[in-house]
Amino acid sequence: MFAAFLIIIPLIAFIFYIRAISKTIKAIDPEYRSQAPGMAWLLLIPIFNVIWFFFLLKSIKNGFLRMYENRRINQPIDTGYAYGIAMGCCWAASFIPKLIFVALIPMFVFSILHWTKLNNARKRLSDELTQN
Repeated sequence: MFAAFLIIIPLIAFIFYIRAISKTIKAIDPEYRSQAPGMAWLLLIPIFNVIWFFFLLKSIKNGFLRMYENRRINQPIDTGYAYGIAMGCCWAASFIPKLIFVALIPMFVFSILHWTKLNNARKRLSDELTQN
């Protein structure tokens, strides 16, 4: 039971988080995205995922920015880049033995904030594209 709490439940939550990242990349017009939506699933590869996360954050931010610059959307949309960076930094810090317990709680909080921003950005993008 304790193993389920420590391993399975966070893994399921992480899979849903990856799905939100993938859906956000998919929402970006193909000509403005620099990553395919399926590339988000590389986050399932241990150790590599910490580094890859930062590349996905940049890709999402740049995709939304390019859509704004090319007038596909009327206003810039906040994708939660700062929350994502904070989450990624906490995630990286959790690999340092003495910092693991200090980093896990903020990582959890920042991941929820980033996840919420991704969902809001996707919804705003959909609303903007239907208006145009």
